[in-house]
Amino acid sequence: MHSSDRVTPLLLLAGAVSLVWAIVLLLFRFPYGGPPVGPPMMDSLAHNLGITHLVLGALFLYAARDPVANRGAIYAGILLSALKMINDAYDVVVLLPPDQALVSLADLVLSVGLCVGLLEALPRTLGRGAAPPAAD
Repeated sequence: MHSSDRVTPLLLLAGAVSLVWAIVLLLFRFPYGGPPVGPPMMDSLAHNLGITHLVLGALFLYAARDPVANRGAIYAGILLSALKMINDAYDVVVLLPPDQALVSLADLVLSVGLCVGLLEALPRTLGRGAAPPAAD
């Protein structure tokens, strides 16, 4: 099994999660036919975040074809997962009431798994193209 074979499913999962977030943020921001959930600025920010997730999803899906050549996408996945862990932990512990924290809790668990998986596979994936150590 090649080392990049371990990163490919993680990048595909990161791409799928980003695309799901893009769909949720772009299409399901407020109930259709009902009043908006928040001020127009909140909808604008949610749409911008949805567009960002759309681009990240495409980046991760593209990078899954050749992870070694697209190591920047692996670094972006690690950074995105780590920052989402911090944000989701704050949401669950401080910001949201317990009945509204379930989505953030699920995203926290998924972000931890992606971050750990990408970090664990990173040395083997990037070391694949390196020269073997010199023998004494």
